[in-house]
Amino acid sequence: MAICLRAGAILLRSGAETARVEETITRLALAAGVDKVDTFVTPTGIFICLEKGGESLTRLTRVHARATDLQKVTEVNHLSRRFVRGDLSLEDLEERLSAMETMPPLYPRWLQALAGFVSAGSYSFLLSGHWRDVLPSALGGLVAHLVYGWKGGGRGGNVLRVFLGGVAGSAAAVAAAWVEGDVSRVGHVVVGAMIPLVPGVAVTTAVRDLLAGDLLSGMARGTEALLAAVAIAIAVGLVLGVVL
Repeated sequence: MAICLRAGAILLRSGAETARVEETITRLALAAGVDKVDTFVTPTGIFICLEKGGESLTRLTRVHARATDLQKVTEVNHLSRRFVRGDLSLEDLEERLSAMETMPPLYPRWLQALAGFVSAGSYSFLLSGHWRDVLPSALGGLVAHLVYGWKGGGRGGNVLRVFLGGVAGSAAAVAAAWVEGDVSRVGHVVVGAMIPLVPGVAVTTAVRDLLAGDLLSGMARGTEALLAAVAIAIAVGLVLGVVL
């Protein structure tokens, strides 16, 4: 039960879709000799009921922090397949899952920030076709990514961090465009700067949950993505309303 909860929580915190989490938990439990497995997964919690020899055990775990870490999703899937094949013992699986919970991201923070810098500038150039828009948009995207990724020692809501990142990123982009002396295409600059905050993975996961029949999870993820998009719009509108 503890291993199933730990594996499911890692998958859910890393952005895996509901069907993947439920299937992984079921396969792990059956491979460990459990007679029957019932699991119900939502974006914020995991319910598991295991039955063996006429006895049943039910547990619940809450999942608060969620991010996108497809490397951990891949690693948990790989470990579960090895355990089902018999290549790993229960003790080895527990040890590796414990180590995975504290494993740093595959890409360091500076490389993630560089990716936000490049993606924001590139998207601005695709929109406007002017090289002068690249640097202001890239700087805005870098600031937005850094503010969004800063946790400040607290848990903080995802939507709130998106809003703060949107305000800081759009303000930095407008300021950089102002320094360059050309604010005629400030809309393209700001849109490019917001690219690191767009919840693309959340939308994709929500659609996959809905198509798989997990309506509760799909609606919850979709609502979260919609709130993030609204937060970006309000942040940009606030900055442009004050500056322009």
